[in-house]
Amino acid sequence: MKLRNRKHLVVTDTNYGAVLLDTKSGQYWQLNPPGAVIVRTLLDGEGPDEAIRRVTDRFDVETERATTDVHALIEAMRSAGVVEK
Repeated sequence: MKLRNRKHLVVTDTNYGAVLLDTKSGQYWQLNPPGAVIVRTLLDGEGPDEAIRRVTDRFDVETERATTDVHALIEAMRSAGVVEK
């Protein structure tokens, strides 16, 4: 997995999580708090397994649910053209 336009992706915290902005395309996505953790993990160069670990460490969520959520967000980002295989 690789983030496309990584240098153009900016995460800004909000009262409700964060916003991910692709400064190159102008596309943006509103993220809930776990989503913000997932995106920041990916921007740090880590993969899905580390994102799952960070989500379960920070939030009261089972590993199975975190795994589903991480992969769903990655797939949504892939569909949006932000993540490529």
